[in-house]
Formats: sequence, structure tokens, C-alpha cells
Amino acid sequence: MTDQTDTVPEKIVYATIACIESHGISGATTRKIAEMAEVNIAAINYYFRSKEALIGRALEVTLTNAFDLADTDPMPGATAQERCLAVMMRLVEGGLRFPGITRAHFHGTLAEGHENPSLRVHLDRFAAELAADLGTREGAPPPAELKVAVVQIVSAVMMLILAPALFGPPDAPHPPTVDACREYVTRLVEKLLG
Repeated sequence: MTDQTDTVPEKIVYATIACIESHGISGATTRKIAEMAEVNIAAINYYFRSKEALIGRALEVTLTNAFDLADTDPMPGATAQERCLAVMMRLVEGGLRFPGITRAHFHGTLAEGHENPSLRVHLDRFAAELAADLGTREGAPPPAELKVAVVQIVSAVMMLILAPALFGPPDAPHPPTVDACREYVTRLVEKLLG
């Protein structure tokens, strides 16, 4: 799970991410995290002071990774639709690969109505960066329309990832395949950016 060159705090963060993925936030106990990281429970308290701080750090790492537009091939010469589809499919593939982490990010907001300022910052930044990127490409709608379209696409894709049975392709298998999601997202992007 972790590399020999990882520092102890990095090992603990990666173990926390894996534990949340496997057991959810409520099942990610300090004991399980310590076992996965192969450290003593005291190391968790030493480096992070509390389980809540550790989980916050782990979720911040995964948000940064998920919404880093630079991690997607820049695709020079691609149209706005092609670029948007590639970026959205990267999100879908990550969400399907790590559904526990994805649910963890949205749990408090969707289940309990709690604001998640970090999630909001990442989503807002991601949408703004994507709109700016798409605005430089062939086939992009005017800036005001583009901003609205990007927010709608990101919202629909996030709901597809979080609740595919409710918001995904009507005839898709459960859990949905990447190909079924690609067809759905392609139609969405074509409709909103076409």
C-alpha cells in the first residue's frame, strides 16, 4: 500500500484513505488506520493530534487529487466538447474506482445538510479552471453560457458518481460500467456544449 520512501505521516494519510474507502468514515477507526499504516496508535496522535484532523487531511489530499485539472492531458487542438468529455471521464473513472472516498466527501452535505467549505472551494476552483480552459477551445459557447454549462455538467457528473442508480443511464448495469457512463456523459456534454 505505501512505498518505502513514504514518511510516517504520509503512510498514515494513505492508510486513512484506504480505510475510509474500505470502511467508510465511521468505520475508519484509529486502530484500523494504525494497523493499515503499520504504526502505533500513538504515532497518529503525535502527527495529527486527533482522528478528525487526520481524516480532514486525508480528505483534503483526495479532493486535491480528484479536482486537479493539471492531472488531465492538456489535449492541444481538442475541441471544447472533447476536452470536457476527457476531464469528466477522469472524474467518473476516479469516482467508480474509489466510491467510498467519493461518498465520504459528500456525506455530511447530502445526508446531514452540513456545509463542506473545502469541497466547495475545490469544486468552484475546478469549474472555473475548466470553464477558462474550455473557453480557449474551438466550439466553446460564449463565456456566460459556458460557466453555466460547466456547473451543470460537473453537477450531473457528480450525481452520476454518487447515485448512479438514480442519476445515471437508465439501462446501465449496477454498478455502471465506464462505457455506459462515457455514453451518458458524452450526450450530456454534447447537449450542454453543443
